[in-house]
Amino acid sequence: MDLHTFENNPNVFFDPNPHTCDFFEIMIFQNASGTIDLNGQLLEVTENSFFFICPFQKKSCKIPLDGVKGFHLVFQNDFLSDFFDDKMFAYRMQYFYNSQQPQYLRLKSEDYQIVQSVLNEIISEINNYQNDSSHIIRSLLYFSLSKLNRLYSKFYNISPDTQSNSRVHKFKELLELNIRTVHAVNDYCDLLQTDRHKLNRLVKAHTGHTAKQIINNRLLQEVKTELRYSNKTIAEIAHELNFSEPNNLTRFFRKMEGTSPATYLKNAQNDSIQ
Repeated sequence: MDLHTFENNPNVFFDPNPHTCDFFEIMIFQNASGTIDLNGQLLEVTENSFFFICPFQKKSCKIPLDGVKGFHLVFQNDFLSDFFDDKMFAYRMQYFYNSQQPQYLRLKSEDYQIVQSVLNEIISEINNYQNDSSHIIRSLLYFSLSKLNRLYSKFYNISPDTQSNSRVHKFKELLELNIRTVHAVNDYCDLLQTDRHKLNRLVKAHTGHTAKQIINNRLLQEVKTELRYSNKTIAEIAHELNFSEPNNLTRFFRKMEGTSPATYLKNAQNDSIQ
C-alpha cells in the first residue's frame, strides 16, 4: 500500500495514453481540472472528486499538473484481503467493479475534509512508522474506504450494505473472472449454487438492478473497452467475447447503447482528439 499527495510527489504524471495497472488506485483531487477516460467513459476532473480504478481497467488522463492538489492511494488486492482478513473486501465496496454507475464521486466540502483529515493521518503514520503503526493504518484505511462506500452509495442511491449475503459479492467476483465467456444468468447461478429467483432478489436489493442487467452492463463495458483500446475487428471481438456470430454482438450493442459499434467508435475517436 502507498499513499501520497500529488503536490509532494515530484514523480506525479498523468499518462494521456490508454494504459492499465495491476493494482487498485483511488485518485483524489482537491483541486484539479481536465478529464479521465475510465473504461470508455469520459469523466471530468473537478475539485473534491474521486476516481476508483480496479486492476487492469483501462484509463487515460488529461490533467494539467499546475495547481494539482490531492491524494493518490494504491494497493494490491492481496493487501486488502490480507490486511482486513476479508477475501471479498474489494467486492463489498460499491465503487469497485461497478458497471452500472461511474467509478467516480464528487464530495461536498465538509465530507471531503473528513476524508482528507484521515488520509493525512495515514501519511503521518507511514512517515513516522512505529511498532503499532500497522494497526493504526489498518483502522484509518478501513474507515476511509468504508466511509467512501457510504458516500458513494448515497450519491448514486444504492445500498451501502457491505455485510449483505455473501453471494452478492461472490457474484461480482465471478462476473470479473468469467464475463468474457459466460453471459447467462443460469450459468452464474450454477457457479454460485443458488437459484435464479434468489440471486435476482439479492442482487436487486444491493444494486437496484437484476442479475441479467448487471451481466449485460458488464459485458457492454467489455465490448466498449475492446472497441476503444484495440484494433480488433467486430468479428474478432465477437469471437473473443463468446458471441455466436458478429451480428449478435452488433444487435446486443445497439440494444444496450442505442447505436452501432462503428458509430460508437467514431464518436470515441472524436472525443480523444479534443
